[in-house]
Amino acid sequence: MESILKYIFLICASFSLVLIPQVSLADSNAYISEYGRGSVAVIDLASNTIKKSIKTGTSTWGVAIDSSRDRVYVTNIDSDDVAVIDTNKLEVIARIDVERNPVGISVLPNGLRAYVANAYANTVSVIDTSNNKVVASLPVGKSPRCIVAHPSSQWVYVTNFSSNSISVIATDTNRVVAEIAVGEKPFCIAIHPNGKQLYTSSFGSNTLSVVDINIGKMIASIPVGIGPQGVGIKTDGSEVYVPNTKDETLSIIDTGTLKVKNTVPTGKFPRGVNHDPIHKRIYVASTRSDVMTVLDDTTYQKITEINGLLWPMAFGNFISQ
Repeated sequence: MESILKYIFLICASFSLVLIPQVSLADSNAYISEYGRGSVAVIDLASNTIKKSIKTGTSTWGVAIDSSRDRVYVTNIDSDDVAVIDTNKLEVIARIDVERNPVGISVLPNGLRAYVANAYANTVSVIDTSNNKVVASLPVGKSPRCIVAHPSSQWVYVTNFSSNSISVIATDTNRVVAEIAVGEKPFCIAIHPNGKQLYTSSFGSNTLSVVDINIGKMIASIPVGIGPQGVGIKTDGSEVYVPNTKDETLSIIDTGTLKVKNTVPTGKFPRGVNHDPIHKRIYVASTRSDVMTVLDDTTYQKITEINGLLWPMAFGNFISQ
């Protein structure tokens, strides 16, 4: 993405210059994976309209954004590859073959590598983002689903749907260094901005598992709705969002009390969820309604629905600002 920062120079009382970033409201997009079309819909967050649809592969599923290189990476389940989108040109510039049934994907905050969960291969593919080449394949648990990177870029966490666990990968060696037991059938995963807690939706037990990263153990299991899959976190870390596919609701959890503070309706079969801090909205992919449901992040009231999608999934980090 072209820079959305402009700088204002202010003269302080000490007559020194202070550089203060200002964020533009104009150039922020959501990149929504559409399973039904094998494409990514680019949504302008200022207007909540689709600005372009980009053909990416077959059965597009996971999304990860690399702002350092102005790239978006998406997984294509049925074509067993990853498509790389240039966010300036809004077109696919590379395709990377991985292993069977790639689903979740995450890019390290330092932008050096991307990690892809291959559900049928029980592996994680490691991609060097400088040349879009696979440099390693790591065995993990059974049926890995989603991935999240630690803010330090030192670790990556992978949910293993059929092993009821999270694999911890050390990124300096690309080795699995720990397994953490969580709730039944863990699906997606998010990390607190402070890097101290993990949150994973447990589809089989209808709970949100909370993991203390320092001790490497689950410290809480929070009942949510029925069939939780996606997980998102408010940018300031104060709330976790859990879409419940069978309830057609969104559970909102206070990260301080570790209790559900609200439950709000969504569209049919909600899955991926992200927070937009600039416009103060929550975006939920309502897969079987073929819409993005947009909620106010304070009142949790529905603002609008974005139509024209086909089976939006939007698992992962899909908002770029």
